[in-house]
Amino acid sequence: MESVSTRVVTELEEFKALSTLWDNLLEQGADNGSTFLTHEWALTWWKHFGEDKKLNILLVYKWQQIIGIVPLMKTEYKVGLVKMQLLETLGAMDCNYVWVVPIEHREQAMAALLGYLKKELAENLFAVKLSYVPDDSSYLKLLRGGNTSFAGSLVVRESVVTLAPYISLPATWEEYFGSLSSNRRRTLRRKLRSLERSHEVKFEMYPPENPEIALGKFFELHQKRWDSVKVRGMFSDSNMKAFYVDITNQFLKKDWLHFSFLKIDGEIVVAEYSFIYRQKLYGQMSARDISYSKYSVGHLHRMFLIKDAIEKGLQEFDCLRGDEPYKYHWTKSARRYMQIIMVKKDWLVEPRLKFLNTYLRLYEIRQFGLKEIYPRLLIRIKEQKERRRMGIEVPKE
Repeated sequence: MESVSTRVVTELEEFKALSTLWDNLLEQGADNGSTFLTHEWALTWWKHFGEDKKLNILLVYKWQQIIGIVPLMKTEYKVGLVKMQLLETLGAMDCNYVWVVPIEHREQAMAALLGYLKKELAENLFAVKLSYVPDDSSYLKLLRGGNTSFAGSLVVRESVVTLAPYISLPATWEEYFGSLSSNRRRTLRRKLRSLERSHEVKFEMYPPENPEIALGKFFELHQKRWDSVKVRGMFSDSNMKAFYVDITNQFLKKDWLHFSFLKIDGEIVVAEYSFIYRQKLYGQMSARDISYSKYSVGHLHRMFLIKDAIEKGLQEFDCLRGDEPYKYHWTKSARRYMQIIMVKKDWLVEPRLKFLNTYLRLYEIRQFGLKEIYPRLLIRIKEQKERRRMGIEVPKE
């Protein structure tokens, strides 16, 4: 019988030392082709956001060899006098494939992981919460397949938290552009002609020698957009700005960064911060100057960006989490992103799950405040109406 065991990494120095092993395992994975599973992303994220959390990286061994890594962390939530400890995936901001495990070891790694979670839930954890797990991930497929030895001790609940549109890129721009509706093609051409009649228009890639200038403009455009709807933007957080500066430098070394701009008369009016990894373009985040909205500059930039990706020979443009209606002007394909909750199985399962759901909503209100949650809610309602008008599935929250 093959011996499979686990060990937990809790110290930063050992986390750093995992780099080479992590990369080797990632190279052997089928659906592990995501920048969000790289050691660079995980370590950089932990550096900026791990201060009030506990490192909990699970190593899975077969005999004396490490066959898998599950980057986890323990987080303590507090609302009033009530505290709750959850086990979550480290660094899950936009996409979460959960683990770094080669194909041939996944069933054994899953059994080892479930055994570990069972033990933790029995001792001191309230729940395990995994967010933004793609519906087509190997982890989720195995989890749904069931493991009878743990069925009597763990309860697993799935819910769709958002959709993640993506574009399967053809061989030529002409083929892709021709797949859009005639009205869509006509609108894009008209907007571009209108803009070019009175302005100089350029699509450019970001110059690596000036990362601070490019990022500064990106932060500025992004924040102005949210200021206009009276919502605190993510870059109002100095930690988030520092993280993006850091991850930019890390990904530049690997040639993974893809930072593009639309310039009008020499001024940046649209910026898109993206990554290229294993023949996929990940559209991390975009920002635009709302004073040019009548020209649909965001859509024009997206048109140039898709054309550039096709010319580079990329296979997919992953728009990542967020089912904003504008993404569906370019594709009808979307992955479901799931939230996975695990609790121990006993007679308190249903009350425990209801309490957790209520508790996390209260925590969100406490974090953002009612003044900010209300305009965010209005934005979501507006987007839901637009998606319905376009005939797009609206996930239940």
